[in-house]
Amino acid sequence: MKRLISILLILIMILSVASGCKKADWAMKIGDRVITADRYRASAISIKNQFLTDNGLTDSTDLWEKYIDTSYSSTTQEYVDAMIQSYFISYNLYSIHFDELGLELDKETVDDIEARLKTQVDRYGSVEKLDEALRETGFTYDEFSAQYYDEAKKSAIILHYFGPNSKENPTSRDDMKKYYDEYYTKVKQIFFSTKDSETNDLSNPEKQKVGQKAQDVYDRIMAGEDFDTLLKEFNEDPGMTANPNGYVFSKDDTSYTRIFHNAAFDMEYGEVRLVQTNMGYHIMKRDPLMTEEIADKDTEITLIENMKSSEMSELLESLKEKISVEYNNEILQKLSVINLPTDEQNQSGVSFDDVANSIKEEE
Repeated sequence: MKRLISILLILIMILSVASGCKKADWAMKIGDRVITADRYRASAISIKNQFLTDNGLTDSTDLWEKYIDTSYSSTTQEYVDAMIQSYFISYNLYSIHFDELGLELDKETVDDIEARLKTQVDRYGSVEKLDEALRETGFTYDEFSAQYYDEAKKSAIILHYFGPNSKENPTSRDDMKKYYDEYYTKVKQIFFSTKDSETNDLSNPEKQKVGQKAQDVYDRIMAGEDFDTLLKEFNEDPGMTANPNGYVFSKDDTSYTRIFHNAAFDMEYGEVRLVQTNMGYHIMKRDPLMTEEIADKDTEITLIENMKSSEMSELLESLKEKISVEYNNEILQKLSVINLPTDEQNQSGVSFDDVANSIKEEE
């Protein structure tokens, strides 16, 4: 349940994107906040690439000119452009409203943000060097750190209006659990790759050996051996180190291969299943979401945000009526996704989410 901004903050920092705007033009104004063209461009490139990656799509003029599907009245270009603008509007309006309400971030949240910022500063050696690197992407260090706080303020607003302890419109953890059980899944996997170190397919005899190894481990689990013990011994997926409790995702998540996704929702809790994709063999186990995981703030906020999407849209619209939003249409047109580079066109070659690459693939 990684939040979009967490991905964007890292990507914006490490993607060395040359600015397409020679002066400090503004793209949007939200209240008294000005979104410069450079800053908008940096975030837009990241969101565009995330959209392509999550949906297994390739950048092309034909793609952007197509309509999403028959239920949409907008082209893919219009849809993603609107999504980028909504990203800026959402975080800024919620952050401004947070300040209006006189709310404060708790110490744990502030300490976590400062630790994350320190990690990035240490990586570059100093705030000044990090600021210099960020300016190449259209950001300053102050803007970079402010986005961490804006993310936290948005989360605080969600909990203020809809959290379990809200005085406005509380959401019970029982309701969250029911919603999770219907729309989410959590799976662990023991992964055996059929790709070499350069992601090329192994030969058929080599694939057969990998398949037999996966079958042998699966048979051992079916005979009663502990899944987690065998996971530690055989797993080739680094994502399981980063997500030791398993991958958590919704029915609408498109970032996993269809075979893996369908199995994750088709399985019963506690069931173990062996499936094959073009990446390799996956011994999957579906686990229920524990009570303490529901209480985890990030999980809690994600569930509430999905459960209360219509109420949050109403809140956002009411904030728009009070807090002005201006668009520089000339700049926004120049910075439309159809005019922006993709990951493959950038020199860095940074991928979007290495954590789960072993179970992601293009359909």
